[in-house]
Amino acid sequence: MPDMSAPGGVGRDRRVREWPILLVLTMAATGLVIAALADFRTGSLVVAIALLLASALRIVLPQRDAGLLAVRRRWVDVLTLGLLGTALGILAFVVPE
Repeated sequence: MPDMSAPGGVGRDRRVREWPILLVLTMAATGLVIAALADFRTGSLVVAIALLLASALRIVLPQRDAGLLAVRRRWVDVLTLGLLGTALGILAFVVPE
């Protein structure tokens, strides 16, 4: 059994592979903070961009590198994230200030 705590070992490789979800969650959290503290429309757009980025990453990354973005089949993940991101982006522009 490999040593999970060794530098450059299997445990480190697993954590490094989770960068896509970390990036998307960081962007979404930033958008939520912006929406709560500053501007609802700008914050909503940042969250929408995060969802569209997740969809794009799910398209281009192979299954083993997608990490926690890979929940279902690729087309289901891409379609769901893309539709949610697009809908939120449209709603951000439609909602009056």
